[in-house]
Amino acid sequence: MKPDSSRRNFLRVGLTLPAIGLAGSRPGAAFQPPSSIPYRTLGKTGLKVCPVGVGVGFTPDPSVIARAVDLGINYFDTANDYSNGNSERLLTTGLKGVPRDKVIVVSKTPAKTRGVFMADLEDSLKNLATDRIDIWLLHAKSKPEEVPDELLEAGNEAKKQGKIRFFGVSTHDLDLMADHFVKAGNIDAVTFTYNFTMGTGREAAIAKLSKAGIGLTAMKVMAANGGVLPDFSAMTAGRAPGRGPGGGGVGAQARGGMPPRPAAIKNPLPALKWVLRNPTVATTIPGVRDIEMLEMNLRALSEKFTAEDERLLSARSEEIRPYYCRMCYSCRGQCPKGMPVPDQLRILAYADFYGDFPLAQRSFSALPKEVRALRCGDCSECSVRCPNGVRVADRLIRAQELLA
Repeated sequence: MKPDSSRRNFLRVGLTLPAIGLAGSRPGAAFQPPSSIPYRTLGKTGLKVCPVGVGVGFTPDPSVIARAVDLGINYFDTANDYSNGNSERLLTTGLKGVPRDKVIVVSKTPAKTRGVFMADLEDSLKNLATDRIDIWLLHAKSKPEEVPDELLEAGNEAKKQGKIRFFGVSTHDLDLMADHFVKAGNIDAVTFTYNFTMGTGREAAIAKLSKAGIGLTAMKVMAANGGVLPDFSAMTAGRAPGRGPGGGGVGAQARGGMPPRPAAIKNPLPALKWVLRNPTVATTIPGVRDIEMLEMNLRALSEKFTAEDERLLSARSEEIRPYYCRMCYSCRGQCPKGMPVPDQLRILAYADFYGDFPLAQRSFSALPKEVRALRCGDCSECSVRCPNGVRVADRLIRAQELLA
């Protein structure tokens, strides 16, 4: 059945953001996109998606969205808790005039109950100015108990109501969650963390989900490869929290030998190409700040992953080793005081590696009060050991100083 693009169109209601058309001259117009885009099928959904999508969470300008459509990109990922719904509204503005059946819109909810799930869905439908969302995901669920039957049933209900086409989950711990997703029986799509720092660590879980027909989307594909990082060594040269200048505790111990920040990366394409070489990953959602970055990302579709790319990524992985969490979750439960180490490291990454300090701040604020009150500098020694070489104590102290 042909979709009713007039009924399911964007901008059925007015928005306060400026309207951006799809025609006319734009920055980057001289860029020549690939002669043809090798669209991939998103699992059992049957949706044909461009392997390079757009993560709208970090996109500041609707014209970037419009340009993406012009270039053949059709997969756009947002969430109703990105900037209090402004990310969804920005996406709607960027898609003004685009027939609804020409793009695939994905949004997410962090809901823990059916009631919040349904309320968030209504808010997102309003923000997106549509009566149906293509893919609706439970947001950042990394433990089986975070995806209870109540939420799975809510997904079925939303489908029956015609408010979503497909239902799924985003997760940072694919290895733990893969079996749960398969057993659930109604998970159509999964968005998961996947990048060159992880090597082959996700491959078994990816294959399991792909065999079950679950569509796969990779996020955080650039790792710490997309821009300039803060000078962590300078920021951690001072006193330990609560200890006074030169005080004792793990803070003073940890800060002595932190290496200087990694250099800026001018070409992040090797990281994106690394992900795209896996054909079972249907699409990716790199963050896009401007049209130049958008067009650079699209070049990954017409460039092969080379031995030189492999060499560059191997060197980069070593360079960022003390700072970047691979999300292997080996440190889960190691802290005797109950610090959720993987969560804190992931939240800090929003500020340090993706340049989104407001998201890092909001995410930190959403942690339980007792967790936000913990100060790693008060410990005489850190018991957490990272098998990948992350300087955990330094990173946790930075998160607490920056975000608490």
